[in-house]
Amino acid sequence: GKENKITTTNDKGRLSQEEIERMVEEAEKYRAEDDANKNRIEAKNGLENYCYSLKSSIDTEEVKDKIPADDKKKLTDAIDETTKWLDMNQTAEKEEFEEKQKKLEGIALPILQSMGGGVPGAGGMPDMGGTPDMGGAG
Repeated sequence: GKENKITTTNDKGRLSQEEIERMVEEAEKYRAEDDANKNRIEAKNGLENYCYSLKSSIDTEEVKDKIPADDKKKLTDAIDETTKWLDMNQTAEKEEFEEKQKKLEGIALPILQSMGGGVPGAGGMPDMGGTPDMGGAG
């Protein structure tokens, strides 16, 4: 008689070693991009939070009467300018967001410190968490 040998394999849907290595390489490459993007978004959010915190703090009861009108205008204009820039530059680089925050801090901190502190953000550079610290508050 005639003999038929049938071999079944379960290779369908399995990845070859080359495909696995390629996927791992791509994951490594994209992880670096993801990390860069995460840092960029954190810097953007930090700047947005800083603007919001400053705007809120200069409008509180204990501050709005103490801050000289020309300082308040200078600070409000700087916050508005930064906020407009943020709206127009949502995809800016991390360093651009950080530079804008440093520029705004350069305007805000001397004004707030001249009032004797007690204002969010008046405690100096926020940590890299992106939100102003509460130095001097209380």
